[in-house]
Amino acid sequence: MRVLHLVYALYRGGLESWLLRMLREIPRDVAAMDVCCMGVDTGPWAEQASDLGARVLHCPLRPDHIGFYLGLRRILNRYNYDLIHNHLGVYSGFPVWIAKRERVPVITTFHNTDFSMASLRWLRLPLISDLRRLYARLSIDYAARNTNILSGVSKGVLNDIIAGRNGLQVKSRVLYLGVPLPEIPTQDEKAVFRKSLGFEALSPLIIHVGRFIEQKNHYGVIEIFKRVLRVCPDARLLLIGEGPLRSRVEDAVERDNLSEYIMFLGFRDDASTLIAKCDLFLLPSLHEGLPVVALEAQAAAVPLVGSMIPGLTEAVEQGRTAVLHPVEDLQGMADSALKILTDCEFATQLGTAGRGRIQKAFSVKAAAGRLLEIYEELINRSERTTA
Repeated sequence: MRVLHLVYALYRGGLESWLLRMLREIPRDVAAMDVCCMGVDTGPWAEQASDLGARVLHCPLRPDHIGFYLGLRRILNRYNYDLIHNHLGVYSGFPVWIAKRERVPVITTFHNTDFSMASLRWLRLPLISDLRRLYARLSIDYAARNTNILSGVSKGVLNDIIAGRNGLQVKSRVLYLGVPLPEIPTQDEKAVFRKSLGFEALSPLIIHVGRFIEQKNHYGVIEIFKRVLRVCPDARLLLIGEGPLRSRVEDAVERDNLSEYIMFLGFRDDASTLIAKCDLFLLPSLHEGLPVVALEAQAAAVPLVGSMIPGLTEAVEQGRTAVLHPVEDLQGMADSALKILTDCEFATQLGTAGRGRIQKAFSVKAAAGRLLEIYEELINRSERTTA
C-alpha cells in the first residue's frame, strides 16, 4: 500500500520521532510511506526520512490555500496513494476536503487536546487570534465529521474531539504511539556523563524534554526544581528543546541565580539516550495528547513526576510507573521528586515497572502493528464502498 503522511514539517518532536520509527520498522514493500510537509520548510529531520526511503514532499499551506490545493492534488495524481494519513491538527479540515474530492481515503489523527496556543507570535494578535480560533473550530469539525477514520493518540484526545459530535464513535480509533527500549547505562556511564557537563559524579540529575511553549509549563519546571534544590542542593536540571519561550526561561533562571544548577542543551537528536542517564523526568505540562517523552522515560526505566492531565494519565500508570499531581500542585510534585531522588528502592520500583509497561504495550513493534491494522481497515472499507 502507498501512504502519504501530512505533517507541518519534520521538526524534532513526538509525532516526528514516531514517524521516523515507523519508517524504520515497516518495510516499504508492506507500506510505502511518504511525507508531505505544509510548513515553510520540510524541517531538520527531512534528510533522515529520505535516508529511510520516504519521499519527502513540500506543499506549503499559505493563507489563500490555493497553492496547497493545487499542490496536493498534483501530488495525489502523480503518485497514486492508496490513503492519506493527516496529522495537521488545526489545519486538518482542508486536506480532508481535498481528499474527498480526489476520492482518496483519509485517516485523521489528532495529537493534542488544545489548539488555542499558536506558536507564532503574530497569530496571537487580538483580531488574528479570533479568526484563527474560528478557523480551527470549523476545520477540526469538518475533519472529524468527514474523515474516513478518526483517531487520537490517546483516549483523552479522542474523547475531546468527538465530544458534542454525534455518530463519530463508530469510526473512531485510538492510535497509541510506540518507542524503542534503550540500553540501560551503568553507574559509571552515568557518572562520566555528569562530569562531562561539569557536575559532580553523584549529582542527582533531573531532566525535562519539550518545546519552549506555554503548554510545557517551563516556569512550573523551574519552580518545582527550586523547591527540590532547597532540600537537595546537589541536584541539577537539564532542559532539552527549543522554542519561542526559551530566552524568557533563560532570563528567569538568571534572575533567580540558578544558572550553575540548570543547563540548557537545546535540540538533541539523542534525547532518549540522555534521559536514560538521569534520575528523574519532570513533566508538569498544562495539557498533552500522549507525550512520547513520557513513554521514552519509562522505556529508559527513569521515574516520572508530572501533572495529572488527560493523555499523561494514559501514558503512565499512576503510582506504579510515575507519580502525578494536579497541575497546580507544584509543591506536591516537588515532594514526589524528592522522594524519588532520596529513596532508591522506590525509584527502582517505578523505573522497572515503567520499562515493563512500555515493552508490553508501547513498543515500536506494537505501534507498527496497530498502524497497519488501521490502514488495512481503511483500505478494505473504501473498497467495499466503491464496489
